[in-house]
Amino acid sequence: MMLKTIKNTLLFVLCLVVLSGCFTREGTIVGGKVHGSSDSVSGSISGDYRKFTGYATQDRKVKKGENWIFSFTDKTKQGTIKAYVLDSNDNTILEVTSGNNKNNIKVSKDDTYKVKIITEEHGGEFEISWKKEK
Repeated sequence: MMLKTIKNTLLFVLCLVVLSGCFTREGTIVGGKVHGSSDSVSGSISGDYRKFTGYATQDRKVKKGENWIFSFTDKTKQGTIKAYVLDSNDNTILEVTSGNNKNNIKVSKDDTYKVKIITEEHGGEFEISWKKEK
């Protein structure tokens, strides 16, 4: 009985550790929220708030030769917001620009990329989304 309780507790902790590596958010949000979602071929980070200072990230496993398409839109009332794609060493692979244009990446090696939004006293809303090109 005790062994089963320990196994279940360890399994629960392991699940928390694995899930916590996918989407992270640090900072202060006033009057709204920021959230992320992801599956094997697409994902997004979006937010709508009065003010957000901080960052949000979503991890994305990629394989050599894959093409990924990123799009970023924002409605800024105040402050600044920037979007980046980083490799596993936190090197910037792409600065994603806001608007109707698409930003493409051809993956040069198997890696875990991180999509990152950085805000400073930003008020408004945003969405960055990505999908693997077929």
